[in-house]
Amino acid sequence: TFATFDGNGYTFYDTSGNRAIESEKNNIAFRIKTFSTDGIILMANGTDNYLILELKSGYMRLRIRFRHMTTSDYIIDNGVRISDNAWHNVAFSRDKHFGTLTVDGVRSPHDRRSGLSGLDEIIIDDFIYVGGRSMNNETMSNTVIAGNYSGCLQDVVFNGNAIILNAFRSTNFYGVVGSVIRACTTTPPFIASQLRSRFSRLATTWTPTNSRYDYSFDFWFRTTDSGRSRELVYVEATYSVVVSLTSGVATMLQVGTTDTHVFRGALNDGSWHQFRMIASSSSFRVYIDSDFGSVAFERVLTTQQSPQVTIGSKNADGFVGCIRSIRVDGIPSDVNSGTFTRNDIAYNSCPIQNFCRPFFPCYNNATCVSNPGSFACVCGANSNYEGTYCQSYKYRKNCQEVFIFNPNAQTGYYTIDPDGPQGPNLPFPTRCSTAAQTVTEISTNVERERLVPMVARNVGAGRFSAGLQYLEGASQPLTNVSVNQGAALADISSSCSQSVLYRCQRSVLLNTPGTAYGWWVSRNNMKMISWGGAPTDSGKCACGVTNTCRNRTKLCNCDSDANTVLLDTGTITDKRYLPIKELKFGFQTFDSNRIGLFSVGKLICRGSATPTHIITFTTSESRLELPDWQSSFQGIIEIAFKSTVTSGTLLKNIGRTGDFLELIVRRTSIHLHYDLGQGGGNTTLTVNSAVNTRFDDDQWHRVRLFFSPSRVSLRVDNIAEVGRNFQQLHQVARLDIDGPLFVGYSPQRPDDGFIGCVGDLYIGEKLQHLDSFAAAFKGVRNNCGNACLFRPCQHNTACTGNYSSFYCNCDNTDWIGERCEAPKGAHLSGSNVIEYRASTILPRLPNAREDISFTFTTNASNCRIIRVQTRSGQSMEFGLSNGGAYLLVGNDRLQLQSSLNDNRLHKIIINLPTDTITIDGISYLVRTTNSLSVVNIPTVLIGSTSNDHSVSMCVNDVSFVGIRIMNMAFNTPRNNSITFIRNANNVLPTAGVCYGGDYAFTATPTPSIHSRAPSRQPSDLPPVGAQANVTPGGIVGIVLFLLVVIGVIVALYIRSSKQDVGKYTTEEAKGDAKQAVVEFKSIGPDVVNGHKELHV
Repeated sequence: TFATFDGNGYTFYDTSGNRAIESEKNNIAFRIKTFSTDGIILMANGTDNYLILELKSGYMRLRIRFRHMTTSDYIIDNGVRISDNAWHNVAFSRDKHFGTLTVDGVRSPHDRRSGLSGLDEIIIDDFIYVGGRSMNNETMSNTVIAGNYSGCLQDVVFNGNAIILNAFRSTNFYGVVGSVIRACTTTPPFIASQLRSRFSRLATTWTPTNSRYDYSFDFWFRTTDSGRSRELVYVEATYSVVVSLTSGVATMLQVGTTDTHVFRGALNDGSWHQFRMIASSSSFRVYIDSDFGSVAFERVLTTQQSPQVTIGSKNADGFVGCIRSIRVDGIPSDVNSGTFTRNDIAYNSCPIQNFCRPFFPCYNNATCVSNPGSFACVCGANSNYEGTYCQSYKYRKNCQEVFIFNPNAQTGYYTIDPDGPQGPNLPFPTRCSTAAQTVTEISTNVERERLVPMVARNVGAGRFSAGLQYLEGASQPLTNVSVNQGAALADISSSCSQSVLYRCQRSVLLNTPGTAYGWWVSRNNMKMISWGGAPTDSGKCACGVTNTCRNRTKLCNCDSDANTVLLDTGTITDKRYLPIKELKFGFQTFDSNRIGLFSVGKLICRGSATPTHIITFTTSESRLELPDWQSSFQGIIEIAFKSTVTSGTLLKNIGRTGDFLELIVRRTSIHLHYDLGQGGGNTTLTVNSAVNTRFDDDQWHRVRLFFSPSRVSLRVDNIAEVGRNFQQLHQVARLDIDGPLFVGYSPQRPDDGFIGCVGDLYIGEKLQHLDSFAAAFKGVRNNCGNACLFRPCQHNTACTGNYSSFYCNCDNTDWIGERCEAPKGAHLSGSNVIEYRASTILPRLPNAREDISFTFTTNASNCRIIRVQTRSGQSMEFGLSNGGAYLLVGNDRLQLQSSLNDNRLHKIIINLPTDTITIDGISYLVRTTNSLSVVNIPTVLIGSTSNDHSVSMCVNDVSFVGIRIMNMAFNTPRNNSITFIRNANNVLPTAGVCYGGDYAFTATPTPSIHSRAPSRQPSDLPPVGAQANVTPGGIVGIVLFLLVVIGVIVALYIRSSKQDVGKYTTEEAKGDAKQAVVEFKSIGPDVVNGHKELHV
């Protein structure tokens, strides 16, 4: 069903009462053909919400206000030009907060989550209008809406309701208001014509029919022309008047006079504007839209010559644009009729397009000017921005950037701005030289030596003040923030230096260690007691560092106070305190023989500083998400990175219509994949590394991306920029940038993320403080460094690694494990033995102690764990029998604590000279009939060849009279005192970490920057020095366990305290060993100061 609307009529559907349409989804479809640029196509409104489809500047726009919505309208624009009088297919679909407006297959999606207050439905319980609306509708009284529509529509359907069809059928609750034609007509009121050049014109002459002097002439016009003095209308009559356009602003002039009227607003916005002229016997009145001007005649006319009205060029360059709906004395006139003379007029044509709409393409408060076929962004005479879109800041941060961004730049003066557009300091000029492209200098006013006056007021420490003035490259004084400007330059440079000089005679300088008479003042007003060539605040001059001062007892030449001319000079290189703000000098006494001269050199800065706000991605799955980056985006993204990994995704954004951008780093190339959305397709730009260089060289590299609807470019370091220009088929949005910006990660390839350091991420001009929220993302750490920077290796063991992994070298240490966190141990199976054979008598420990200590875990009931034999034939053995511990000294066998074959770690300390054995922290005093010293050229056996093949145990942390046997056993190369004995299966003992009966082999561990706990770790005894992340649940478990242990100890204490005398008999060792009777007497509690006393 076709319909033609004349700008006044409309159709409607009454949805009040039980016909209300309540839905979280909407679907609208229709076809449109028009020359109109503005007007209501469809408006569905209800109580506290509405949905409007309208023409805006020749493009389709969708507006929604949800119920109780507190923010601005939900708006979707589409960039396909509608106002060309061709048929266009339009569709809109909405599912809750996500909507898509499609014109001729070009989609404009939008996701509006904020401000919806959780309400996604729209209730249409008033009217749905098509082609216009009732001006009496109270529900829309406070809403700014376009006027009614003029043009053709076909098959308008809203959520299945065919509005136009039912209106023409007079279906209940549907209707037509005003003149709406059931067809698509092409009569003159709906036909536009184009004045194609500044020489085009359309003229007509007529004799007023109603009176001798009253007549009127009106028409509609549109243009995007910004030319000057373009004649829009020239009226030639008894009194003549001309209306001209200059940059879109209309001015009316009565010919032959200076009487003018300037109309409000710019009219070159591509929209239709109405021109109306009414002539009377005394004046001309001209209306343009709602504004009007009038020109009074010198005398009242009694007759009027027939007027000739020219649209376009009459006596000067004419109007370039489109016209329609001409009326002469209120009667419609056809441009193509014989009443008009025409020159360079295109009938039924209006290809004008406002390229500044619907998506404003310019940045930084620039003015957009739409021209035929394109647009221009006017940055402004005082703007600090440049570029096609006024998106680029004019000034570089230093001379290095000047030559990077303009490889053809020559030696000369350039304005730089070290702290950028967001910083507090103004730009300033300096001289940049092609001979030293990384150097930026700022001159001072005291580069030539100046005298410290010998006057009374300069007697005393620091009484003379030499305030420095820094100079622009053009040798003009800067403002009073010059020190701050220099400080900003120092902050962004990799290094800075500034020379200082003091020439003296009987004039001391630093006078260390006494009172300093001279010093320099840092940029932040710190008194610096040091001089050039010496460390900051060291109290020295350069000669004091090299011990070459005139007086070797002094630290500066001048401090010798010699009656001869001496010199202290050098360069200050600590850029944290540069530039120098002030120099202070003074004389000890008033004496004409005392002389002081000084100078300060240029502030010389080199290169670019290390990036700021740095984070490290430690795994390929690590990522950081920026959800609200669009608000800062101005088409520019900059990022710095360094890595040793050959491949990874550095940046990724997923738009609604496809991938917007993906930045991938390879070893020798960087790739930018992008899709501008709305049909642009996926494209790739590639920058290859320079010859003999790589991007995985662990050096900082900088990438700059630029995006616009007509150009994309990629720049890496100082390598030539690569880019691609393309023709816009439609006026597209600034780009399809829905969704978060992922840093270091791609959701489509989660295992191909970037590993390394990232910093100085700029979205537009806003520096992203990545380090402020890196802690919220797994595998992301602040600062830059490989895994060793975070000190994963314990016990001062050596660490090597890259950004994703580390290796702790436990060789030749007492430690083992992924982080060298556990004492070095061995897994012994069956008849495995580690033998240590001493070649000399061993020294005792302090206090004549002969400690033997070790830790073990096993589930074997019967096994020998350690045996010591001396050259003199004495022996000692510790093992398990029926799960209980025994100690065999000579022929004396002592049965000790039971149930040690429980797969838990048990710590044993034996010191026979003091008759002490400690098991898991409980010490026993043991007296045997045998006296044994283990230092007499001993042999130590860990494990036993007589152990059953089923025995499996882990022994670690072995210390024999201070000798770390496991360290000797598993060092490379193995110590000559150590021998390994194979078991029946020809298997050697294996190095490992004991974890509650289990063990871990110590082959090279899989490197990881993340701390990984062992597969089975005892709850009662964590690895020595281990670091763990303890959860609240784990803490509760530990507390409960401790309470249970305390309860057991208390129960034992109560039971023990009731005993007076007790006996038990140790099991006799096989052979001729005697049976030993152990008696003990309870003394109050049987544990006193941690010792349980047993007397044998």
